[in-house]
Amino acid sequence: MNADHEFALEFLRKAESDLGSARLLLTSDNLFDSACFHSQQLAEKSIKAVLTHKSIRFKKIHDLDKLLSLLDDPDFDEFRNYALILNSYAVDARYPGDYVEPEQEEAVEALRMAIEIYEFSKKKLGL
Repeated sequence: MNADHEFALEFLRKAESDLGSARLLLTSDNLFDSACFHSQQLAEKSIKAVLTHKSIRFKKIHDLDKLLSLLDDPDFDEFRNYALILNSYAVDARYPGDYVEPEQEEAVEALRMAIEIYEFSKKKLGL
């Protein structure tokens, strides 16, 4: 295995940590914003795993749509809408202000979308 593949697997391990965190936070009262954040992170690290596997370099960004553009893989186009939704949980959810706190149903949906991206990314890596 090459170094890029090994590093891609590291991204997936980190993504799996976010998956576990999001699931745990969904069972807690009023931690839905954090569950959404970890869902976004799950999707982000999954996409970065594929980018890394394909030796596509990227900056430290959190914008899923930009990461999908770098990937330039039409198989991932079905996730563009998910990316736009999940993007709002990357930074905005971490700070007080105009951000509206998500309800449990929204957090469950965010995790569902992120899991789809995660599972598809694993498939692209042959896992």
